[in-house]
Amino acid sequence: MANYVGELGIALYDLSEEQADWSQATFGGDSVRGPVGALKHLEKEAREAQAKPNDFEEYADCFLLILDASRRAGLSPLQLIRHAQDKMKVNRKRIWPPITLNDEATEHVKTEEPRPLFATDDRGYTALAS
Repeated sequence: MANYVGELGIALYDLSEEQADWSQATFGGDSVRGPVGALKHLEKEAREAQAKPNDFEEYADCFLLILDASRRAGLSPLQLIRHAQDKMKVNRKRIWPPITLNDEATEHVKTEEPRPLFATDDRGYTALAS
């Protein structure tokens, strides 16, 4: 397991460095282009992956575009992973509909945000929220 984890880390680092160098040389530096172009391209590639879900090259295209867009937004690969870990904590707390046998998108159950029990006014006094 430790060998795999180390290999994964090195492979991700090497790929992210190679992708960043190539993308900036090919499409312009991060100071010239932001993440939106890569995100728009990601939409196209995600549709292609939906049309050909067994074509793993389409997943690779999506992965490379996520690396590109997130870097152009100012995130390192490690920061992106940390944000994804935080998002998983949020997802685990959400309510999800029952599992279905279709292959359609599933979204969490939308609920109202709980209202706070106490509120602090502009003078710093805390009381029961109305």
